[in-house]
Amino acid sequence: MSYDIIKKIKITEDKKVLITCASNNVCPRTFEEVESFSLSKILKEEGKDKLDLEILKAYESGCFQRGSNKYTRALHILRHLPEYENFNWRINGKKAYEKVQKKRETAEFDVLLQKALNGHLPEEKFILLKDNYGSPVYFRKLTKWTGKWTSDKEKAKIFNYKEDTERVKNLFTESKDWKIEEAQNV
Repeated sequence: MSYDIIKKIKITEDKKVLITCASNNVCPRTFEEVESFSLSKILKEEGKDKLDLEILKAYESGCFQRGSNKYTRALHILRHLPEYENFNWRINGKKAYEKVQKKRETAEFDVLLQKALNGHLPEEKFILLKDNYGSPVYFRKLTKWTGKWTSDKEKAKIFNYKEDTERVKNLFTESKDWKIEEAQNV
C-alpha cells in the first residue's frame, strides 16, 4: 500500500491547503509542495474543524505518515484511548473489518477524533535502561533487527506512555532485567 510521507501541511490566507510530501514508493524521493484540492474544498465549505478531522482521518487510515505535528500527536493519543478499540481497523477477519468500517463513518467516530485532537499527551514520560557491566545504558532507538543504546541519558528515547515502553521492552529476549524509569526534566 502506498502512502504520502508528510513534511509540512500549510493553510494559506486564501484558504488553500498546501502539503509538502513525497510518495513512499517512488525513488529518488522528491518532496514537493502541492495543493490538496479536496482538503481545500473542505476548508472553504465546512471550515477548519472539519479539515482537522479529515487530515487526522488520513493519518489514522495510513494514507498520511510521518511528520511531527498536531495530527501525529492526536494519532498517538487516539491509539491510547480505550474507546478507540471499537473503531480500530487493524483487526483480523473480513466481517469484523467491514463492521468496523461502518462504525468509522458515524458521528461517534468524529467525536472520538475531536477528543484526540483536543487531548494532551501525559505529563509523565518514561525511558528504558539496562545494566551494562555495572553502568547503565539507555535505549535510544529501535531498528529493523535490534535496539540502539547510549550511555548518555540525554540521548535516551523518551516514551509518552508506559505501555509503549513495555511493548518495546517485550520485543527483546533477555529483557526481564531491563528497567523502566520515569524521565525527569523533559
